[in-house]
Amino acid sequence: MMLNLSHHMFSTQDEKVLEGFVPLDDIPGYLCPGQIPGRSPPTMYYGYPVPASLLEKHWNEEVRSYLDTQKMTKEALEDFQDPDPHKAFEAFLVTVLLDLADELSEETGWGIQMNKVYGIPEDPYHWMASLCGNYSGTDVPEPHIKRLREALGAEGPPMWYLAYGDDGQWDTKGSFMPFDPERLIRALGYGD
Repeated sequence: MMLNLSHHMFSTQDEKVLEGFVPLDDIPGYLCPGQIPGRSPPTMYYGYPVPASLLEKHWNEEVRSYLDTQKMTKEALEDFQDPDPHKAFEAFLVTVLLDLADELSEETGWGIQMNKVYGIPEDPYHWMASLCGNYSGTDVPEPHIKRLREALGAEGPPMWYLAYGDDGQWDTKGSFMPFDPERLIRALGYGD
């Protein structure tokens, strides 16, 4: 199981463009590693969005009541006891994500990863349950896809989403070169 907690490295203008990213039905060759020698495409994930309502439900029904307050730090206990339930939830979001990833992995029989992505603009958290990424080279058997779709209450086939923050970068100049957000935006078809 993996949890991607990338941080932003884009300007506000770049961020607004990337927030409008539309998930892809199929991944084009230029977004597959090794297709263009010396270039590394941005990280993409294949799967389904995890709605905020499901995360909050999982927090309230599966995680919150099982946390041992006796073992919490003073700061964690204060967050847990915050009168605003939304603040308490956000303080323990990583715990919720890890627990949900474990549960989904068990239900699907596949190693589900929780990744923050672009392409879910109406959701305040932007998390998805991914079956694989463009760097994994793994074909996912249909029964696992079906089980994940059913577990999440999703419809249709999984889609390809652009990784959020640092992992969404496009290495346009080769290894160890500075990231150029404008090239990523142009390459994804959002440029001028």
